[in-house]
Amino acid sequence: MTNVVIDIDDVSFNYGSVPVLENISLKIHEDEFIGIIGPNASGKSTLLKLILGLLEPDKGTISKFNHDGKAQRNHIGYVPQHSTFSRDFPVTVGEVVMMGHITASSKFFRYSRKEIELAKQVMQKLEIEEIEKRQVGELSGGQLQRVLIARALVCQPEILILDEPTANVDMRIEEDIFSLLKNYSEHMTIIVVSHDIAFISGYVNRVACLNRTLVCHNTESISGKMIEELYDAPVKMIHHHH
Repeated sequence: MTNVVIDIDDVSFNYGSVPVLENISLKIHEDEFIGIIGPNASGKSTLLKLILGLLEPDKGTISKFNHDGKAQRNHIGYVPQHSTFSRDFPVTVGEVVMMGHITASSKFFRYSRKEIELAKQVMQKLEIEEIEKRQVGELSGGQLQRVLIARALVCQPEILILDEPTANVDMRIEEDIFSLLKNYSEHMTIIVVSHDIAFISGYVNRVACLNRTLVCHNTESISGKMIEELYDAPVKMIHHHH
């Protein structure tokens, strides 16, 4: 088996007296493409924040790359569910992508030739080099999503975490984005949170079903009954054709 890059061991987390996650254990391996699914308010975004080191578990431990979390944050690229800047903020696609290079040690937005070259390569792969000079406020949902993914990829992370990356795009764009992520997952660990289990199960290696507690399945073993138990409601399994 490949190396474990994230080891979540018996983690619980509460907001005040409200339990959000209970006794979560999950080992995520190098170059694995894993989906985390679950109903609203099931703790998915909280789990991501714990992995990123933005929150501390109340119980249990999370170790990354066999180190204890925080110092390794630059190894992780993160695409948040909601864009962190205002759509009317005057910033171009190229500038947003370059922000992925900014670290605590960056000097006043000065970029090296290597960083500029890397950004160009990532924009080409994501097919956004044509819109590099456009303002982000003018972009469609699908274009903006690609820009945010490019920003996360530009620092060459070992792990890419995406929170609902296709929440505001249509199905054709969703397929494009997941095909792209599938290509990247050959040399990168990718964790994606999604509502759409039937869709993502065509791409990911494993699905972690989260509803305060966590159960992990290989994608071929997922059944409608399992999902109904998770969501406490009947769910239609929609099979997308690739």
